[in-house]
Amino acid sequence: MIAAEKWYEYQENYQKYGFDMKPKQPRKKVKKNKNRVTAKDKVRLMALTVVVGVVCIGLIITTAFAASIKYSTNRIIEENNALEAEIENLNVKIYSSNNIEAIEQKAMKELGMTYPSSNQIVYLSKGEKPDKGFAATLKEQAYN
Repeated sequence: MIAAEKWYEYQENYQKYGFDMKPKQPRKKVKKNKNRVTAKDKVRLMALTVVVGVVCIGLIITTAFAASIKYSTNRIIEENNALEAEIENLNVKIYSSNNIEAIEQKAMKELGMTYPSSNQIVYLSKGEKPDKGFAATLKEQAYN
């Protein structure tokens, strides 16, 4: 009879618990620890806040420094453009002053120069070379 009782118990356990035939352990209730903020956590949070603050202040200072450099660069560029415009104006004045027509008008109006008459013109050929030099010969002919 013992074998029959074991067989009956075996069948009963099979129906209750399945293939394992062991009673399932009751689930333990997992107690969730409430996240309590400890002093160590508070120190870490404070340190993190200080580090983030220092980084933000560094970014602000860096941005301000970059803005001041950009401002001074723009001022220098504007001054450079003004100087380039002034140089261009001076080059135009130099070109107009070196122009033959401008020189001729200045010589006639301010210095009172005129074109030479036909008897004041001296023609030189290749064979004629003055003994004293060309400048001395011109002076003699001009003052005589």
